[in-house]
Amino acid sequence: MEGWISLYRKIQEHWLWKQKRKFSQFEAWLSLLFKASYQDKEIEFDNQIIKLKAGQLITSEVKLSHEWGWSRNTVRAFLKKLEATTMCTRHCTSKYTTLTIVNWATYQFMQQRIEQQFQQRVEHKQ
Repeated sequence: MEGWISLYRKIQEHWLWKQKRKFSQFEAWLSLLFKASYQDKEIEFDNQIIKLKAGQLITSEVKLSHEWGWSRNTVRAFLKKLEATTMCTRHCTSKYTTLTIVNWATYQFMQQRIEQQFQQRVEHKQ
């Protein structure tokens, strides 16, 4: 099966997403994609301004463990697995963790590329 679908972040408000459960690794990955900034921006955290690039998010193992229904050790192991498979990188401080989704633009701009290719084909046939 080929192709892709777009998922709107608002899906996290749906009752199916909000069900209390232990997340699968796939759901955890989707959760990170939903949380990642879609553009460069500055956020305030703990009375300081943090610059985030598109594809980055600020979180913590504790926060993720509560959300996903996992232990901190399980969260830490999962994040290490994502790093080992070059899906994300992380930078930890004593107050938070910055996660960077590797190839963020690939996930986000595929639709735009497909639409551009389609438009070029239509224009070429005319």
